[in-house]
Amino acid sequence: MSLVDKKKQIFGKIAAARTLTESMPSFKLNHSLPSINNKGNSITFLTDLIKSLVGYAELVKSTIDTLTHSLDEVEIKIKKAINLELKSIVMCGINPSIPAFVKSTGSGISIEVKKIDFLDMLKTDPTSVGGKLLYDDTAGGLNSSDFNTFLYNVIQDDGNQHVWHNILQFKFESLDPMGVNANSSLTIKAHPSYDSKTLIDLNQDFINSIKLFNTTGVVNKIMDLIYGSVSFSLNKSRKQLEMEGKINAIVDKMIEANANETISNDYFEFSNDEVSIIEQKANERKSGIIKIKTSKEINASVPEKLLSDFNSEMGTAVTVQNKKDVLTKNLNKMAEETTANSNDARDNVSIKLNFIQGILDTLIKGIVNIILSPKIIIIFLINFKIIYGVASEFSDPVDFIKKNKKLFKAIIKELTMILVKYLLAIALKKIAELAAAAEVKKQIDKQKNKVIQLLSLVAIPQEVLRIIKGLG
Repeated sequence: MSLVDKKKQIFGKIAAARTLTESMPSFKLNHSLPSINNKGNSITFLTDLIKSLVGYAELVKSTIDTLTHSLDEVEIKIKKAINLELKSIVMCGINPSIPAFVKSTGSGISIEVKKIDFLDMLKTDPTSVGGKLLYDDTAGGLNSSDFNTFLYNVIQDDGNQHVWHNILQFKFESLDPMGVNANSSLTIKAHPSYDSKTLIDLNQDFINSIKLFNTTGVVNKIMDLIYGSVSFSLNKSRKQLEMEGKINAIVDKMIEANANETISNDYFEFSNDEVSIIEQKANERKSGIIKIKTSKEINASVPEKLLSDFNSEMGTAVTVQNKKDVLTKNLNKMAEETTANSNDARDNVSIKLNFIQGILDTLIKGIVNIILSPKIIIIFLINFKIIYGVASEFSDPVDFIKKNKKLFKAIIKELTMILVKYLLAIALKKIAELAAAAEVKKQIDKQKNKVIQLLSLVAIPQEVLRIIKGLG
């Protein structure tokens, strides 16, 4: 039996059990359950499974819990994986100590901004409407807790040196007065306190000094990857959007790969069909509108204003419960917005369910895209230049993933395990509840049939028997 047939069999059994317990499925197996295929994406399958077991409100609750409780665990595991990979890179070199030219007394290491900012993040002002959806702690300036915001402000202060957490010193120069380094480059040195420490110490301390994720940043990224909410506002080029599409396609391939499968060069090459899909999605994101297939094809969007409102409200939420309430309210508003061009109640149920499922399906891609920002790429490029020579660089984000494929395989594996563990617990609980309810219904029906048989012997009217059986 093929994988798609096995999946259909599982969903068929669930539908039968729901029918038995008088809880009929309110959607069809085609567009509402995208995991009905021969692919091995366990996350999409589990979210489909949960969707077939619970209603919209329960699926929202599961998503809220994932976005509020799982991100801290995700951050810890990803930082651990990054530190291990950086340590592995350093140990390839002859000496793990910080080389003299990178110490505070040296000339420093020069990096062109475009070599760490593949997706042009640093061209957007953090305090702009769109910038507030790209960066964290946007009002902090050079004192921001977000390294990307800090780095943007370093670039604005041409020719002056600034320090990040007493770990690294940065100076941006739009024009090199000595004519040695390329224009629009950063000169990076270790802080004096690290002159006697190892490169491993510097790497670990830098990674531990940065914040990778928060709920608003992850939601913003997911909505942009699906609907182009931010890309449309920033008028991103089609080339940028196609590059992000390639990143997402690579992540999908890694998610669907077997645990022991080697990440070959095929993962970074794209067939004509794959290129066509990437281009189509890039066009949709550039317009800020995607097409959803239900009983008919409709246009759906999540406007930037909804994200801005959500970010503002989350900024004033203090307790965990406050944040959950704000997230629930705003995800519901966004889900409703995606049904704006549909006037079919049953289609609306499927659209809203698929909106929530889209968040869970895109979570890993969102996190990987956040990792591919300057705050992570810069520390890897520093290490590559130290170990493999100052001319070493990454040509684009695909090249960065390819040269660090072991890291990304580990990250995606960890993320998949965390999500699958959480989703599987929800699915098993709901399946157990459905199985118990179905068994109770079977026993009730069995007893009803016995009573009907006995009553039929004493000439009870058929109308009464139908009422007893639940058909009247």
